[in-house]
Amino acid sequence: MITVVGTGLSLPFDVEPYGPGDSEYSASQRLLDRAVHALGSRFADYVVVDGEYATAPFLHTACALGLHPVARLKNNLPDLMAAATARFTTMTPSSVQQINGDEVELWDADDFDPWPQLQWPTVRVLRYRQHRPDGSVCEAYWLTNWSTRKVGSASLYHMAKSRWEVENQAFNDSKSRYGLEHATHHHPRALLANALLIILAITLERLFRLRYLKRGSHKPRSAIALLRALHLSLGHCCRCDTS
Repeated sequence: MITVVGTGLSLPFDVEPYGPGDSEYSASQRLLDRAVHALGSRFADYVVVDGEYATAPFLHTACALGLHPVARLKNNLPDLMAAATARFTTMTPSSVQQINGDEVELWDADDFDPWPQLQWPTVRVLRYRQHRPDGSVCEAYWLTNWSTRKVGSASLYHMAKSRWEVENQAFNDSKSRYGLEHATHHHPRALLANALLIILAITLERLFRLRYLKRGSHKPRSAIALLRALHLSLGHCCRCDTS
């Protein structure tokens, strides 16, 4: 599934199936290629992905489509991970910022060496350590080809965190609230049509609820609050005029 993120309005807009002999990795590259050609190269600036896609072929595909990849850096790239860890753990943070009520420490450098298969002159790595008010700490490393002159550390941090929009507001919502995993037919075309109809419904619902119904001074309602209000309005008893 591919989703618009980073705009305050998460909109899933396409899916790509895969079956035996295929893979999520290959399907994602097909999906990204189709989405960019359908919507235009200026539709998005970046593509944010998990560490599984921090591979040279996927990063090259994203760049060829005019997008800047923002990918999670994990131990599947041991040399780069070791170099970033060794450098950043001995350095003070590049900056410390208050972001959405959290204290966020940022380490940022764009002069790391690429691994042999990656055709980039250098790799930029961002490390963040997020301190939440409840005392919990979240830490992660991310890589990109964006230079520090083009995109600041805080902006790159927000791009990296938009990965959770894909997980929570696309996958989790579509499965737990919109029934994406419930398949009444198992023919491949039926499964694809069912998934496309569901994400179309999600997109229309969110555009209506968060954009059309936002007009005025009231706060936008959540999906469940709007559903409850609809149920209450349908159950309202009207007095009949029997005269």
